[in-house]
Amino acid sequence: MRHPKRPSTALVLSLCIAASALFTCTVSANSPRAPYYPGTIAPDHLPQADMDQQLATFYKAWKAIYLSDECGSGRYFVKVNADHKPVGGDTAPGTITVSEAHGYGMLISVMMADYDTDAQKIFDGMVRYFEDHPATSDPGLMAWNQIEGCGNSTGRFRGDVSATDGDLDIAYALLLADQKWGSQGIIDYRSEANAVLAAILKHEVHPRTHHLMIGDWAGTDGDHEIEYATRSSDFMQSHLYSFYAITGDKRWQAVRDKTYSIINTFNQRYTPKSALLPDFISHLDTSMTPARSELVGNKRDGDYAWNAARYPWRVGLDYLLYGDPRALEALTVFNRWARSTTHDDPAAFNSGYRIDGSALVDEGKNALGFVSALGVSAMISADNQPWVNSVWDNLQHQSITDNAYYGNTLKLLSMVIMSGHWERPRPAPSKKAAHVSANQPFTRTRASMGSVPVAVNPPVRLELARGFTFKKLLRRGGLG
Repeated sequence: MRHPKRPSTALVLSLCIAASALFTCTVSANSPRAPYYPGTIAPDHLPQADMDQQLATFYKAWKAIYLSDECGSGRYFVKVNADHKPVGGDTAPGTITVSEAHGYGMLISVMMADYDTDAQKIFDGMVRYFEDHPATSDPGLMAWNQIEGCGNSTGRFRGDVSATDGDLDIAYALLLADQKWGSQGIIDYRSEANAVLAAILKHEVHPRTHHLMIGDWAGTDGDHEIEYATRSSDFMQSHLYSFYAITGDKRWQAVRDKTYSIINTFNQRYTPKSALLPDFISHLDTSMTPARSELVGNKRDGDYAWNAARYPWRVGLDYLLYGDPRALEALTVFNRWARSTTHDDPAAFNSGYRIDGSALVDEGKNALGFVSALGVSAMISADNQPWVNSVWDNLQHQSITDNAYYGNTLKLLSMVIMSGHWERPRPAPSKKAAHVSANQPFTRTRASMGSVPVAVNPPVRLELARGFTFKKLLRRGGLG
């Protein structure tokens, strides 16, 4: 793995002093990249410091647009309509956020804690917002859709039910928060994570087949087709392994194995040359098929479309973090196909394909939601080095103002991964019970937080040490 170049102490000190009038300057002795699996790669055509600065700059721009505190004191959420662009995703009119976005925001805030001295304050505010909007099935799950006025959407939009992807990300982020900040402060992150994990197992994992269901509502109204359907963008294999490693609960391994079985069976049966997956896969109880049109969202439910676009980076992370050979097998085929179909030009990647590999002619090209995942997927092999470099450059050339919440947020998440800063929760001795029964009732272990004052971050500090490495610096003031 490449390591950051080490600037001189004088340079770092001068930069920090010059900027101190505009923002809090936090510099420490070491800012290591996260260790990825041996043999994986990252962009190698730029110094690490340059990629870190590009990441920090884009994070600053993303945060300025999408992070909102409009729903109460000490609350934060990702405002998906803040850019005044169409939201989509079968959301209600006036949608301000969805649980998917909230999970992304929690991941981003904890992952960027080395850059942003406000990270814990933001994260805690997002936990409060999550607690303010529980799904009706279980307070450990989040209601999936909120609208102007900060309430849940109603009617056919069913804003008080859950969506599995958001809950999985929220649980993962809470485990990372416990690892980074500990759970002895205002919020017991570990207890919160345990509650979310228990609720997912109870309401979003099928008890018989062990597949990830679309949400807590799947199958509750007797719709057998929905009950035995799954969404490929929920295939967060590294999350599932982390949940097992942290809790010791083998049910997470069963879900992970079932998911890999679905991937393998579908690829062998339908997409042996491309390894594409559709947005939704159905009939898991009999003989799996691509979902029919309009099963869940729209006419593209059975195509590699805006949901499935996330699948390569979700599964790619499992190889980067844990080296699972099943991820390598699936993504090696996918990467070969993606590079071939675009002639190694990421900008030529279509915004959707049929599972036979033909492009959806009514869609455009070069959408961030699709292109960003290509880079993460390609990091599994040194054979893809020029392609990885090209994807990184493509992302940098796409302006935040030319894109919407979805693409911009997936770009930011992918940049965190590609620059080497994606973290995983690591098992550690704990006095807390490792296993939480899926049937255990959820109870808060603290009083309602209401407008509880947020813990103040430590004051400005400057630590200079032998072997100094420039802390990834987020300029929160007006510097360009």
